[in-house]
Amino acid sequence: MNSLFIWKIGVKSITIQIDFLKRDHFMNTKFIELARSKMGAVVQIYAEGYAGEEVKSILNPRLGDLKDWSGSGFFIQNDYAQDIIITNAHVAKNAKSLEIMTMLTSEETFQVELIGLVKNNEPDIAILKLKKGELKRLKSIAKKEIPYLSLKNDMNITRGTSIKAIGYPMGMTEPNITAGEITNFISGDRMSAEKFVTDAAINPGNSGGPAIDEEGFVVGINTSIYQDADNIGFITPFMFIEIILKNIFENDSVCFSDIGGSFQKNSQDIANALGMPSNTGIIVSSIEKEGFLASAKLKTEDVIISFNNTPIDRHGIFITDEHYHRRNIFDAFKLIPIGQKISLDIWRDKKRMSLTGVSSAYRPKKITAKPIIKERDFVDMWGLTVQALSYEILESFNATNVYTFYQILKNFDENKERLIVTHVEKESPAYQQEWSIGEVLTSINNFPIRDLQHLTEILNEQQDLYKIKSEEGTLGFFKRNNRQKEIKIVNPTMFLK
Repeated sequence: MNSLFIWKIGVKSITIQIDFLKRDHFMNTKFIELARSKMGAVVQIYAEGYAGEEVKSILNPRLGDLKDWSGSGFFIQNDYAQDIIITNAHVAKNAKSLEIMTMLTSEETFQVELIGLVKNNEPDIAILKLKKGELKRLKSIAKKEIPYLSLKNDMNITRGTSIKAIGYPMGMTEPNITAGEITNFISGDRMSAEKFVTDAAINPGNSGGPAIDEEGFVVGINTSIYQDADNIGFITPFMFIEIILKNIFENDSVCFSDIGGSFQKNSQDIANALGMPSNTGIIVSSIEKEGFLASAKLKTEDVIISFNNTPIDRHGIFITDEHYHRRNIFDAFKLIPIGQKISLDIWRDKKRMSLTGVSSAYRPKKITAKPIIKERDFVDMWGLTVQALSYEILESFNATNVYTFYQILKNFDENKERLIVTHVEKESPAYQQEWSIGEVLTSINNFPIRDLQHLTEILNEQQDLYKIKSEEGTLGFFKRNNRQKEIKIVNPTMFLK
């Protein structure tokens, strides 16, 4: 009796398992077919330009060599133009020329141009556009419309969400499709952006391609892998694409909204001292002159307890009913279009009050990043290569000369542009007078130097002798002969060969 009962239960269990397998097979086959149908929107990107991250070529811009690389991208449905292509910033950065190839037209290539990118790769997004006439040529050769991809229109992405990553890894000439899931989320902060984590294979060349869900919507951009681990890749979330398109076309800015200050975690002791009923919310610890916090007329020691009617805990995390994904105030703020009003509830002077401010673009107040090679102008004079200090130069010194790195930070004044010696030519007049890399120029002929333009103006006044001093106290005397050409600001792109 018992054995018959067990046997019957077993048959039922097997039947149920077979039904599940059939359903899973059907769903997987459907997803595969859907991913294949999206391949026409995915393009291979060919770039020629300057890698731009090598220390020696950052400090001495003449050393740049032209290189070529490839990546992926995709046509996106949007409200602004028919020929917009999304990719990663690191795919398009420092490219002199960009071309795409698509499955729609066999091996034809089409020229594209960069219309905007996030310079520090946080988030890692660039927007490309077909050059004039290329959209018409593409359609005439393809004899069909472009199958644009659409961004996901809700935030319902959880751990375990199935995805397909599409792209052209390792320079393959046809799209590659890999399967995986969203396995985790990495929160951002003021200087970095939120990322999705996936176990789908993402390889060099795959960067910039779309990751789509089972409905065919783009959930993000295939971006990078974690070098020291297997099956850990990173996807730039779809929300940032929508915001950057809006900011570029409506506000002429590739920046994201910025909070304009910093915060401190709340505690029970602080909450008690401020007369708060609980220790929720984050404490405003600093406010910049320009930014959202200033526009909302916040003060230091104010406690932000809600943001657009969503409560915030003492860690700066939004308190919602959705427990599958934590989002902090920095991540949320980046997703607000520039110029939009934001409401806050705060705690001040032992009472709750409401304020409103307007979101504004991030404006760096400290060392400016210049990841784009054409922005790295310099001046050559008597064997000295002089550039305006940038984040890339500082990082290069950190890798090659830690003492110089700390000296620059020690004396840094964010209100002044600092002109720094990044290269000294051997056997040059400056070399003979023992000038060194890392010297910060302060004056010429006792005139304080403001910037590169001011430097060249003084140098071209045809003086008999130029007295140059550095912040470190180094002194130099240099002569110009009558045959010496006008000293100009030089752009490093002229040295690319």
